[in-house]
Amino acid sequence: MVITTKKLKDYKHIELETNNLIKVLQNGAKEAASNSDPQNTTNNKPYEIKKLIAGKRIARSTWQRTYTPDSRKRYNKTTNKLKSKLHEMRNESFKAYVSSLRRDDKTIWNPIKHKKNPTASQLPIRKNSTPPGTWAKSDKEKADLFAEHLSEVFSPHNNDPNQEVEQDLATPIHQHERLKSFTLNEIKNEITKLNHKKAPGIDHITAKMLKEYHRKDY
Repeated sequence: MVITTKKLKDYKHIELETNNLIKVLQNGAKEAASNSDPQNTTNNKPYEIKKLIAGKRIARSTWQRTYTPDSRKRYNKTTNKLKSKLHEMRNESFKAYVSSLRRDDKTIWNPIKHKKNPTASQLPIRKNSTPPGTWAKSDKEKADLFAEHLSEVFSPHNNDPNQEVEQDLATPIHQHERLKSFTLNEIKNEITKLNHKKAPGIDHITAKMLKEYHRKDY
């Protein structure tokens, strides 16, 4: 691609060309990005558990349509059987986890190594006044203390119009103001000064994209 030099006449022309550049960069980024398929979530439940879940749903649907005693018994039986199987599966999983713990690689201490950490206590709060107030220990006392503090710090907003601001807003904007001319080298120098760590704006154009765009044509 070859860069074509264009004269930017006014603010509208600058806005139009800026939008065109943003669209070109966004389309290039979309084409360069890899179209990776979303990862398929695997269900690790055994086949017997899946079968019981499906049977429970069918029994529940039948009972909700008919409300007969037989359908209710069948639903309860399927539910209890599913709960029993899930309980057995959790017990087997816990036994396998416990049996995998070893003293040699110190994995036996992993479940309890964070138990010794000290618990953070809720410290009381005292009002910063002269003389100092009483200590607030309970949640209600702390909430009342914060409410009193906020009522003293914040005041209602003044809705009276500011004459200086109103006059500034009423002043018409000169649309035909002459723009200061600049060259491609000046644009290039500004782009090279951009920081890679800065987050992109609403157009999702990063500093790296601007630096890589038509680098060979500079």
